[in-house]
Amino acid sequence: MRRIAKHIVRRGLWHGLAAALACSPAMAQHEAEHQHPPRAIAGAKTQGSHVEVDGARIWYASIGHGAPVVLLHGGMASSRSWDGQVPALVAAGYRVILIDSRGHGRSTLGPHPLRYELLADDVRAVLAHLHLVRPIVIGWSDGGIVALMLAMRGNARPCAVYAFGANMDKASVRPGADDAPILATIVPRLAADYAALAPDPNGFGRLAEATRAMQAAQQDIGPAQLATIRTAVTIAGAEDDEFILPAHFRALAGAIPSARLELFPTGGHFVPWKMPDRFNRSLLTFLAHAPCGRRREALQR
Repeated sequence: MRRIAKHIVRRGLWHGLAAALACSPAMAQHEAEHQHPPRAIAGAKTQGSHVEVDGARIWYASIGHGAPVVLLHGGMASSRSWDGQVPALVAAGYRVILIDSRGHGRSTLGPHPLRYELLADDVRAVLAHLHLVRPIVIGWSDGGIVALMLAMRGNARPCAVYAFGANMDKASVRPGADDAPILATIVPRLAADYAALAPDPNGFGRLAEATRAMQAAQQDIGPAQLATIRTAVTIAGAEDDEFILPAHFRALAGAIPSARLELFPTGGHFVPWKMPDRFNRSLLTFLAHAPCGRRREALQR
């Protein structure tokens, strides 16, 4: 998620929290269940595979059948973030592709510093491994940034992109975002998920530092670059996003010729967790209107 890494590193929260949760899977599960409402288990318990990419092992899983939909999670999170969306998408007839970003969840960090370009390359490698051509990509926060980057360049551009809570320049960050009260409940959930999934359950602090460095080094992407996107795009966000100024979502939608804007009045940066039914309706509407939302030709065999 967007500003969490800086908050964790600056305040040193992970030194005690991540270590304590990592020592006890039962405690990690307890914390995850009690910080937020119960979550669906489809994504959390899915058995996946790995692709070797540039020194890292990138975890992915495929669930269901139909037109492929790739889900990209936010910073410090994992594919488990989508547990509230996977069952709805599969029930609607889509094949869901989950990916744990490099260094997150069940994927290893590898020898290179985290960069958004590197995360995009990892996604391309997974898509090539699965022989997926122009799938639909849904991204949340940092995952939304990666989704829009995929739409900007390369041969494996998505058929359509839904980017929720993404920011493409540093000026869009809300003042005081590093001290947002929501972090007091989000950080334990992320630490618990990491401890339950990661190859090195004690590496949460290292991930926080790597993510913070990636976000600090983010290159601003301006209107001229965004205007090169020809993919069908939905820019989504919440009016009360704790980290990103809502004016930025409007600016993104205005800069991308093919984009439509959807703003949730409440729910903040965590609408998919707080209001999964409402968020899922938005996703399913987007998918129903995507140009390849029902085309099996999107899967190249």
